[in-house]
Amino acid sequence: MRNEITFVDLFCGAGGFTEGILLAGGAERRFKLLAASDIHENAHHTHTGRFSGQLGLDYEFITSDIRDADFLDRLTQSVGDESVDLVVGGPPCQGFSLFGAREKDDPRNDLFRHYLKVIAALRPKYFVMENVPGLAMMYGGETVREMYRAVSEMKGVKYHLEGPIKVNASEFGVPQMRERLLFIGSREDMPVLDQVPAVMDRSWTAREALDDLSFLRSWDEVSGYHESHPATNRYQTESRRGRLFEMYGIERPSACLVGHEASRHTPDVIARFAMMEPGRGFDSIPRGLWEGHLQSSKKWCVRLDPDRPAYTVTTLPDDFVHYRQHRILTAREWARLQSFDDTFEFSGPRATGGGGKGNKKRTGALPQYTQIGNAVPPLLARGIGAAILSAIESSVPIRKRAANDILRKIH
Repeated sequence: MRNEITFVDLFCGAGGFTEGILLAGGAERRFKLLAASDIHENAHHTHTGRFSGQLGLDYEFITSDIRDADFLDRLTQSVGDESVDLVVGGPPCQGFSLFGAREKDDPRNDLFRHYLKVIAALRPKYFVMENVPGLAMMYGGETVREMYRAVSEMKGVKYHLEGPIKVNASEFGVPQMRERLLFIGSREDMPVLDQVPAVMDRSWTAREALDDLSFLRSWDEVSGYHESHPATNRYQTESRRGRLFEMYGIERPSACLVGHEASRHTPDVIARFAMMEPGRGFDSIPRGLWEGHLQSSKKWCVRLDPDRPAYTVTTLPDDFVHYRQHRILTAREWARLQSFDDTFEFSGPRATGGGGKGNKKRTGALPQYTQIGNAVPPLLARGIGAAILSAIESSVPIRKRAANDILRKIH
């Protein structure tokens, strides 16, 4: 059996899925990235800066829409003669989300069909699709039924599809209560994979994830850690050291802290944040102060509870207020809550201004907060990769039986 397990990452964004799948390998069996793809240029810069620039991996990045006529040809050329073991991807979920306007004819809802064209061409042992919980109930379950129909009608190769499999990122070492759905396709000669076992009995809290970075106040900007706030637990230590750096034997060149820049809030905004209670939103501000001069048009904002995991990290940096400081979270803290370690650097502007979901620049420019919020948390992806690895390692007897069945049919 090969000691490298090959994979391709589609809709890869900044590379959370890639990071986690690589982390799932070990000294004897490692995952090998063959190709990755995303439509956004800033995703390209972040992904290649990490995996090619920092880690020295040799792979092809395709900056293209999966619906483009030449996409499949470009991808198969990138893979070459390599046999693909795994394809992962999180087709954009805005069309399915309960927080956005769900349109039945939204073209993003049909991206899984193009994803399946890739599966039919590459014939991997397994494929994984990740999406938001709202997908399960969308249009009375019609979307999920259509996914099953599409998989059953694939030509040339057969897959057993399992899902939706509900996972919570907090059970995989991510300091965030982020629920997601997985659909896992197992090729007919491989063991069926119908679950991704949790790896933690307790969740990391916001304080445990962020406390060594909590020295930063509004308007502050730093380039390194502060001696008054050392790492005090495994999560902080691993985040500083770099999980893949340690796995690959790479020395972190410096203790430079990238992306830890505080927003420059006005006095009124700082006062509003100061009056919010941990774990609560604007409703915790005394009514008199709120009606006097602390009102905001923003619909949803919550102060982190230091003793609980964060709520689901979004693409909007002003959704969360720090539990100790009277400011929103920095891009580095946002990444910590998603389980990106501190060596992972994001390209592009930090943000593109306000305006909520109506801000078109956020999707076009793909700023850092959006890259982080849209990503599959690496430690959740590591759990998925570990389940795939275990299934592949147990597959030899099943594949031998499948081959013997074919020989019996021939004779």
